[in-house]
Amino acid sequence: MSDEQLECPFDAPSCPEEVHSTAAYVLGGLGTLVAVILTILSLQAVPNLHYGIRYNNARKWADVDNVYTAGRYFIGPWNSFVLFPALVQNVEFSNTFNLAPSGDRYPALHTRTKEGLALNLEVALQYKLRQAEVGKLYTEFNVDFEAFFVSTIRESVIKVAADYEAYQLWDQRKEVGDQMQREVNSVLNKTYAECWGLQLLDIALPKAFDQSIVQTQVQNQAISTEKYAQESAQIRAMTSVIESQFDKRIKVIKAGGEANYTLITKTAKAKAKKMVLDTEAKVLENIKDQLHLVKKDLVSYQRYAALPIMSDAKLFYGFGSESQVLVDAPRAPARVLQGSSEHLEKLPDGPTREEL
Repeated sequence: MSDEQLECPFDAPSCPEEVHSTAAYVLGGLGTLVAVILTILSLQAVPNLHYGIRYNNARKWADVDNVYTAGRYFIGPWNSFVLFPALVQNVEFSNTFNLAPSGDRYPALHTRTKEGLALNLEVALQYKLRQAEVGKLYTEFNVDFEAFFVSTIRESVIKVAADYEAYQLWDQRKEVGDQMQREVNSVLNKTYAECWGLQLLDIALPKAFDQSIVQTQVQNQAISTEKYAQESAQIRAMTSVIESQFDKRIKVIKAGGEANYTLITKTAKAKAKKMVLDTEAKVLENIKDQLHLVKKDLVSYQRYAALPIMSDAKLFYGFGSESQVLVDAPRAPARVLQGSSEHLEKLPDGPTREEL
């Protein structure tokens, strides 16, 4: 048996073609598998709340010019992401262990005031990396930037605290905190970050000094309370004066109104009385003219005409038992001379004096 027959299990004429076809299938499958593996290895993700810098593990090289935000990216094989926090980071310098830490916690800061008193500071602050400069941060500090930040923040806070006297730390606490934040922000800006906020948690001075400060503050509060009490009394007195002035004005206005009322009503009554008297005079004049009465007869007429308006008035004539009531006035008062000149014109002409 020849060598060709021993090596090829198929028929002699078709054996080379079948071997080549099988090899092609195997190589194609291996190529597809390698491509799938490379594709999977080329896909990398940046988690939420993080920045990423592409790093080539084969060449040990980082692409510091491009900063990736959260998402999935095709960055090629043998590449990965170096991650940096994108959210605000909290750093605490505190010995208050019963308070749950938020972020990294370090021991409280120890220094001395401007006059040399011992000072313990508990501080919390928040900083954030600037996205556009994360590559520069990686170039200078790699991924060990946090230790440098903490050291820089510690030195800045201690430096600012040492520039103040003890009473200023108590009396000007907000100003001290603002100055510390400005100083820390100025330093962090040089290392591609920014300080978002700083809080003074506790300022511990020697006990004797603390007690003297407390007493001073209590006295100041007592003085302020007394001052406010005096201002309150002054305001109440001013309010009483204003109230009395308004009461006076109210009385004057009421008195003026009552006077005007009295004047107007009396004037109206006087005008009404005058109109009545004028009307009566005109009526009597008409009666005098129509009845041709003389003055004496006119007075008698007025006397008899007044009887109807007099309550319980009676006029008798005759003497003895034969006297009779000539005029019996009504019980209720009657209006004087209810008839006007128009009624008098309708009366028949009375007899003259000579006829009587």
